[in-house]
Amino acid sequence: MSTGISLPKPEEVGAFYDAANGLIAQFQGGSMHYGYWNGPEDNSTFEEASDRLSDIMIDKLGPGPDDRVLDVGCGVGTPGVRLATRTGAELVGISISARDVELANARAEREGCADRARFQHANALEMPFDDNSFDHVLALESIVHMPDRVQALQQIARVLRPGGSLALTDFVERQPVSANLPKPSLLKRIQGSMVEKVQQAALAKVMESWHTAPLVRAADYTSFASAAGLEVVEVTDISQHTKYTAQRFYGAVYEYAKHNEVPPEVKRILQAGPGEKRLHWLIEDDPAVGVIIAVLRRPSRG
Repeated sequence: MSTGISLPKPEEVGAFYDAANGLIAQFQGGSMHYGYWNGPEDNSTFEEASDRLSDIMIDKLGPGPDDRVLDVGCGVGTPGVRLATRTGAELVGISISARDVELANARAEREGCADRARFQHANALEMPFDDNSFDHVLALESIVHMPDRVQALQQIARVLRPGGSLALTDFVERQPVSANLPKPSLLKRIQGSMVEKVQQAALAKVMESWHTAPLVRAADYTSFASAAGLEVVEVTDISQHTKYTAQRFYGAVYEYAKHNEVPPEVKRILQAGPGEKRLHWLIEDDPAVGVIIAVLRRPSRG
């Protein structure tokens, strides 16, 4: 999909999360990724839904106590600490945000697993690890911030041991953006390509506010994996379960910002967002933009 947005720069992504990660985590259940709800009647809190997605990803990898797991784009450490606590595996997390790393290590200390969960500042496109260093890799809502997905996957493949697996989430274009996004009354009078251009420009503004790369399609992961020397195990669309995330996040932050000062980075998110009166658009029946889980594996030798 061509949105006309510029590619995210690692240093800008790091600065963004240094400034905004506290508030983002506050309104995303203590993590910094989408939640997973079981349907419109699911009244789970954001924390419960966020932990549910973390658990799904952990189960996709299936690490054990003797495994070493890399968490690429660890955020404030909630999923990584959960993985270490649940499985007993050794967890190494990296983030381009120094503040992420500080908060993640503090979380590991608080939860009593700093002996097997540690976090460090690093660029996922130039990882400071030896080849064949990890049994598994988790990349939960991080590859979307990288300007070159294939380069990121190549780095992950390099540090994965033969037979090791990667579980990631990514944002994808599920259908042309203009196909079913609700339209303001003014736009109902605009036809064809003009509608699409307006909607794509709005989407580009949202993506730029979050410092994300252009959207891809789920089918692209076949070629991405091949270019990185990985095999596709599964690509699963979970959009019907994650689509409630944005409505809950934006709604809470819009309300918070009425009474509290927020960092400029968060103001930009809110300005680019849908606005309070349009939050219901975010849970449309068949979202044009969604989320996938991709599980990839490094082939075993021989």
